[in-house]
Amino acid sequence: ASAFEDPMFAYIFLGNALYILVGMVITGVSWAIIDDREHYRVAKHLYTAPMNGYTYLFGRGVARLIIGTVSVLITIGFGIVVFDLPIVLSAINWPLLLASTTLGVAAIAGLGLIMGAWTMTMARHFWSVGDAIAGAMYLFSGAIFPLDTLPVWLRWIGFLLPVTYWLEAARRALLGPGAAGFTTLAFLSNQALLAILAGFTVVLLVGSAYFYRWALHTSKEKGLVDMASGY
Repeated sequence: ASAFEDPMFAYIFLGNALYILVGMVITGVSWAIIDDREHYRVAKHLYTAPMNGYTYLFGRGVARLIIGTVSVLITIGFGIVVFDLPIVLSAINWPLLLASTTLGVAAIAGLGLIMGAWTMTMARHFWSVGDAIAGAMYLFSGAIFPLDTLPVWLRWIGFLLPVTYWLEAARRALLGPGAAGFTTLAFLSNQALLAILAGFTVVLLVGSAYFYRWALHTSKEKGLVDMASGY
């Protein structure tokens, strides 16, 4: 049998497909700051105007989310047609999928906003902040291999990432309870996954709002809000 017929292939394929959203949102918000400041040169006008800059950045993240969602759907559709992924619409656990994805994306948005706010405080070497974080989480979130594969001293990082729990819940929803899966989070029920995701979402969204306020104040004080690096 080919590797594509291995029951674990669908789990790994879906992890890669769903992770597209993570990269799009996190890097998208960071690049929104860079574009406004470096390319369009409108950051000073945006972040000194009487508007809610946090909401503005959130909207930029939503735009990237929509683009990423299209990519995810195309990738999964390709997998179903070409690799015969065992996904049947009538068998999908839609409540689990919708709830986990809503919470997961909200948590990812919180991370993206923190990365974007952090970018505001940097004068140099900020180009790869979003990419670096998204790339690191790709390795530690169980997107391509179970956390058990990592050394014990690194494994704990995956349990501190909301993406880990979202990917697990979304995979369960799409593939069903009988599908082969990673044993890493098998001890957690669907309800436990959602509860953990909800906790991450609240902490990250509230934390990102406060972090944005601090970052905006810092960037204004240091004269970075409209500083162009010239790179």
